Amino acid sequence: MDKDILRVVGAVLWWAEGSKSIRDKRWKNAVSYPIEITNTNTDIIKIFLRYIVEVVGIPKDRLKVQLQIHENDDKIELEQYWSQVTGIGKDMFNKTIIRPIGNKPGKSKGTCKIRCYDKEFYGKIYQDLQNVISSL
Repeated sequence: MDKDILRVVGAVLWWAEGSKSIRDKRWKNAVSYPIEITNTNTDIIKIFLRYIVEVVGIPKDRLKVQLQIHENDDKIELEQYWSQVTGIGKDMFNKTIIRPIGNKPGKSKGTCKIRCYDKEFYGKIYQDLQNVISSL
């Protein structure tokens, strides 16, 4: 995929599916700059990963993964699955969140969140998004 297209698609994915900066109420002047996207679709996760690594320049070893699965799911199997999908080792996974049994037991691979906190990289993604919006 061409880097210009990847930049547009990645920024729009973040706009639609990602977390945005928030003021942290625990500290007077603290603002959080999350670079996060959460989805069940492996293509969305893979494309966003390519965008933040290849275009934005975030080193892959700065990224964390967190899964949400259901209590009847095979945690080890799903962690291995998402590790293969993302190319991120399980040592970079945050604690997996286990939810009560859902409506479609055994039919989900869980929900994957890719996360990193960095003001500079956040600014690059935000600027990419502003460039996409202003070009429309």
